[in-house]
Amino acid sequence: MKICAVFCVFVALALGSPVPLNTQQCECSAAARSLLSSLSHIMQKEGKMKHRDLFAGFNCTDLEAQMIPHTLTASVCQPSASDDKAACSSHRSSSFSEMECLTNIRADLRYYHVMLNSYKPSETDLSPVKTATKALMDCLDENCEATDGEFPQWLVWSGSSFTDRLSLCKALKGFHIRAVTVNRALGYIGSGEHRK
Repeated sequence: MKICAVFCVFVALALGSPVPLNTQQCECSAAARSLLSSLSHIMQKEGKMKHRDLFAGFNCTDLEAQMIPHTLTASVCQPSASDDKAACSSHRSSSFSEMECLTNIRADLRYYHVMLNSYKPSETDLSPVKTATKALMDCLDENCEATDGEFPQWLVWSGSSFTDRLSLCKALKGFHIRAVTVNRALGYIGSGEHRK
């Protein structure tokens, strides 16, 4: 299952824009692309000490991604197995639920929103990601039906600047992977393929 998820991420990145531009429902694809772009930009930082970069002193790209385990976004937002063109794996046995997918996306976004806003000191490097996260949350609230999901509170910051920046890097890498999933899911929802 993990191999399929990794494969889907690589395929999405290789194909360019993860969200089709011709979405018709749940018009949040521009906000989702903006979030993915902001996360991609921050993950490309080199961590130069003299510029006091967010990741100064370590190479963020060498660290593993930290995914949040409480949501099922990757599995519930996977297209139905009956849609041969869109399905990554035949492991999904139930039909696609737009409501369940959007609920999990909202829970992810709220979780990362809380995490980013709790990071002290609030780095200016995080501003575009915070803004894009909030914009996508607002767009989903205004344009898409879904219930609010539950999520645990963020309890990672230790107070040590270096340790907190390492944790932030890992969390942002996980958020970047999740943003790819969100882009693909909103593209699928917007295409209306699941309603056919």
